[in-house]
Amino acid sequence: MSDSPDGRSWVIGVNQSLKLIRSGKAKRVILAKDADIMFASRVKNEIKKVGNIEIDTRFTSLQLAEKAGVEVPTAIITEF
Repeated sequence: MSDSPDGRSWVIGVNQSLKLIRSGKAKRVILAKDADIMFASRVKNEIKKVGNIEIDTRFTSLQLAEKAGVEVPTAIITEF
């Protein structure tokens, strides 16, 4: 978990992201535009169940990794 410059906290990865989504704590999900279709569908379905969570798909997995400060491609970042 990390903090963004605007003071919002975020996590990387599907398991932590799904926990935040399901609990209603997620504010924005940044989903890589090149993420696996089945993975993206699973995440989007969970978001639809909860509602009112912003989804951002402007970035690639490499761009998300750079944003998160990690060296491996990242399919999802969730802000809360």
